[in-house]
Amino acid sequence: MPSLTFARRATAAALALAADRLRGRMRPFVVNHLVTVRCNLRCPFCYVSGPEQQQWSRAHQPRSAEMTTAQMREFYRQLVAERFHLAVVLGGEPLLRADFAEILGVLEGRLFVAVFTNGWLLEERLELVAPATAVFVSLDAPDDQHDRLRAMPGAFDRAVRGLEALRSRLPEVRAAINTTVTAANVSRVPEMLAFARAFGVPIAFQPPSFEGQFAVEGRPSATSARAAAAPGALAEAFRLIRDSAARGEDVIGTRAFFDLVAENRPSYPCHYPELVLGPVFPNGDVIGCTQSRPVGNVRSTPVKEIMASRAFRDNAAGGPPCRKGCRDWGIHDLSAVYGKRFELSDARRYYRAFVH
Repeated sequence: MPSLTFARRATAAALALAADRLRGRMRPFVVNHLVTVRCNLRCPFCYVSGPEQQQWSRAHQPRSAEMTTAQMREFYRQLVAERFHLAVVLGGEPLLRADFAEILGVLEGRLFVAVFTNGWLLEERLELVAPATAVFVSLDAPDDQHDRLRAMPGAFDRAVRGLEALRSRLPEVRAAINTTVTAANVSRVPEMLAFARAFGVPIAFQPPSFEGQFAVEGRPSATSARAAAAPGALAEAFRLIRDSAARGEDVIGTRAFFDLVAENRPSYPCHYPELVLGPVFPNGDVIGCTQSRPVGNVRSTPVKEIMASRAFRDNAAGGPPCRKGCRDWGIHDLSAVYGKRFELSDARRYYRAFVH
């Protein structure tokens, strides 16, 4: 259960953002940071560390090019100074960095920190996520089918043990499940809803089609298209997810996002590049998602200067007309807040999942 202090901080941040929205002021308040592209799994549909990405990552984002502990801590100190409110921290597998807790410590109590992990190392390295606010564990089936989907025997058991350890040993950190809905597991969405309900944690769903924000010139696309569920099956699954959320189940996401996927809408007005710094790659490159190239590097240029740069502003201007239509609940729902597609019931659902 988050502390009263955190609840007050979250409420204050929400009010500040609402005030910005009323004034028509758009400023980045979220960072999306890949601390590494290294991963101990080889999920075939992954858009960061999947099979097609590995050779490119070894050439362009090797371990030797990752920011050092000191560089990451300085980057995070700048985020605090620039009044960021939310940090989405992922990989690759972020728990492969032994300095992860030291890095996150800069943000602890200052930003809402959401960590995404495959859960393989979570139980044995639980202390690394202690500074986080919420930890999302990837889980695509309620049994060992998850192992086959993630191409790693034992992945299900280790992810579940990680979730259990998180709930028992770090109860102040909110545990959640993130499920990628593919052709192989679309029929098991009802079981995943039941699994999350029985486990007592919120769950998010999304299809594997997020190349948009991570697309970089010369980087190969992931296998998302080949992993995609048939449109009819995906629509049925997301109608079920939408109905479950409407009944009050702990499902993360807005009704507008569920409708987007269920009705196979091609795109939506996207405000992500106006409101988010990143994705920031492990070497410090800040990728302009509408332009598919770096707009700066946090290792060599202060965050404040990057956000004021012509390259950053040009990328931000390309957001609303962008037609990539990323099927990512975080990207979509952030845009929904500023696109007037965020309902009171959505706000209650997010509050219940992360604050209450």
